[in-house]
Order: sequence, then C-alpha cells, then structure tokens
Amino acid sequence: MQTISSSFFIPREGDEFNKLYKRVRIMPLYSFPHLKDMNLRLKSHVNRFFVHIDFDAFFAQVEQRDNPKLRGKAVSVGGTGGSRGIVMTASYEARARGVETGMSVVEARRLCPELISLPCYGPKYESIMANLQNMLKDYVPEECIEQYSIDECFIDLTPVAKNFFEAVSIAKNIKANLKRLENLTASMGISYNKTFAKLATKLMKPNGLTVITRDNEDKIHSMPVTKLWGVGRRNGVRMQVNGINTIGDLSKAPFGLLRKEFGINGIVFGRLARGEDTSEIFRKEKKEKSLNHFHTLSEPLYKSEDVKKEIRRIGEFICRKMRFKELVAGYVYLALRFEDLTYTSGSMKLSQYTNDDREIYNASMEIFRHMRKPSMMLQGRQFGMGVFDLHLDTHTVNLNLFEKTSSLPFTAMDKLKAKFGEDVIRVGIES
Repeated sequence: MQTISSSFFIPREGDEFNKLYKRVRIMPLYSFPHLKDMNLRLKSHVNRFFVHIDFDAFFAQVEQRDNPKLRGKAVSVGGTGGSRGIVMTASYEARARGVETGMSVVEARRLCPELISLPCYGPKYESIMANLQNMLKDYVPEECIEQYSIDECFIDLTPVAKNFFEAVSIAKNIKANLKRLENLTASMGISYNKTFAKLATKLMKPNGLTVITRDNEDKIHSMPVTKLWGVGRRNGVRMQVNGINTIGDLSKAPFGLLRKEFGINGIVFGRLARGEDTSEIFRKEKKEKSLNHFHTLSEPLYKSEDVKKEIRRIGEFICRKMRFKELVAGYVYLALRFEDLTYTSGSMKLSQYTNDDREIYNASMEIFRHMRKPSMMLQGRQFGMGVFDLHLDTHTVNLNLFEKTSSLPFTAMDKLKAKFGEDVIRVGIES
C-alpha cells in the first residue's frame, strides 16, 4: 500500500518567510461539523428536516441579472482586465468551456477567449444574503437560520414541518419568494441532517430541489468522496490510496483506519458519511471583536490621490458594515502590502467610539502619514483596514465645542447604495 506522509505538506519556516508573508488572515464563516458540534448521545437525527440553500453561480448570476447584456454569455467574477486575479465564480456558460473556480484569469481566458471577467462587488452580494435571511424569518424563527457562507445557508424546518411532504412544500415556497424578491435562482437540498442536505444540493444544479431520506441514501453514497465537506483534494488523494473513492466507501471504512490516517477528523468523516451528523443550526453568539476588509488591486498604485481614494473606499465599506451590525469602534488599523509582498501597518485610538465615514477616513489618513509610502519603484498591491474595540451603537455622540461638525443620514445613504450601487452617493471628504 502506498504511504502518503508529511512530505505532502510544504514546510514554511525561517525568518525570511515570516517577514515576507506576515499578514492578517480573514477566516471564512464556514467549516464542516466537528465532534464537539455533535450530540454524541444520538446515533442520528430522527424526524428532522434541514434545508440547504445554495445560490447558483452566485456572483456571476447577480452580474447577469443586473446587466442584461451579460445574459447567456461566459462571465466570471474575480478579475479585471490584464493578467491579474483568479476566478471566484463562473457562469454556467463559462463552466461549459472548462472555466473553474480558483483558476487564474489567464488560464480561464486561454480556455474561453470570449470570457468576460468582472471585478468582485462584495457589498452587493452580502446585501442579497442579508435580504434572504430577513425573508426566511417569515417562515422560521431566527435561531433556525444559519448563514454558512456568502452564498449558502441552512434552515431547520423541524418546528414548522411534520414530514418531508410539508418540508418540500415550504422549500418550494421559499424558492418562489426568492425569485420574486431578488430575481435569482438557488438550488436546495432537504434531508434529515445538515451534511446530507448540503450534498443533496449538488445533485441537481442549477435551480434544483432534491430530497434525501433514509430510503434513497444510495444517491449520496454514489458521490465521489471529495464532495463531502472537509475532504479536500489532499485528503481525497489520501483516501483513494486507502481504497476509499466514494462516500459509500467512506461509510463502510473502519473507524480505526480513519482515526489512524486522519486523526479525530477521520471519525467525523466516517460519521458524516454514515448519516450520523447530529450537529444543529449554528448561531454565532460571541461578541464581535473586530471587523476587517482587505482589497487586492488588479493594478498596483502609488499616486497620492489614488491611495486616498482606495483608503476612503475601504473605510466606507467598513463603516457600512458597522452600521449594519449596529456597532461602533474605538480603534482603527491600516495595512498596506507592496508588490514584493512586504507590508507596513499602523493603528490608532479614536477620540470617541464611532462608525462615521469621515472620522474613520481622517484617522486612517493620519495612520498612513506615519507609514512607509508606495512609490513608482515599489507600488502598493493590497490595502486593508480593520476596526476593533467594538461596542453596541447607542446613537449618541460627545460634541466637540471647538470643531464644527454636521450630522449626515448615513443609514439612508447605506440603503441607496445597497439598491443602486456604491457610487450612487458619496460623502465629500471635507464634509
């Protein structure tokens, strides 16, 4: 039997590496269930009805919805003109030509020369998911909704459905309302646990609805093992070496073998494949400690006016996020990564807790004044900003007798931007 050892993994050691690649990492929302998330007193869920919703080619579908000229064409989101960027998602027309998520834009254009590559517009996509979650509250309590990623969520229909027939009826109603509300399609999977509901979604795309019960689990067992969440490319290869090619093979694998090869995660993989996922809807209850936003530029920049525009744009996004979550910040952090992947950063305590675009921008520019500046020889490739020391917004401010300030309707402006785009209204820098 072939042995796959730690040579599979790339060592990353040494002072030079740490200096070169040190940066803030943004962790995703999603993760496959861990053993601590499961109810180990249950072998499997009984009479439970979980729905998984996954938007079809989400970013690309949104851009095709908003621009009729893009409909029916090969579209990808995640890159702009030139050779920079990766494909974050691709329309089904592009996928038919071999374009895949994670592929470089250069490689994608080689496969599909007519590919239209568009920049990612995060705030627009996030607002659509927020609208979906608000709509779902008409069907189930808020604690029955879990946002898994920017384009996926889980719903527990157990409180409102007595059987799979009722669960399917509610899911169809949700699909119809989603189409009416956002003019977008999503695929759905329904099953008695979250893992099988997520896998069921993959069986019928786009705009599908698949139900997996104990009577038709063979549909899941025939899927490649790499379709199971948590089993990526590398784990998939290690499983294939041990004769595990499908989820059905994994469900029959001895726990001793899985524990030896994959540690405690091997036990989790085995339980998931056997339909023994007893995890519940996950709700983030911990207090938000910080908010961050990093933007890697398609074309590097160094001119002072361009730097100001980029810092201002990121600051506006961070402030919108704080206002959406009804938070104010006490500190702001600014980071700049150069073309050679070295970086500079700084932070500053604010004079008062705020989510005002103007105050965050002014503080960021003060930080930038003490940072190493980009130049024509070494231009800036990525800008990032973070705020921390977050507190609930009480909608009160301490007035400064020596400064003239004006109150602006930021909440109304946020609504306009969400509906018509980021550039529909802006705050003047000197406002």
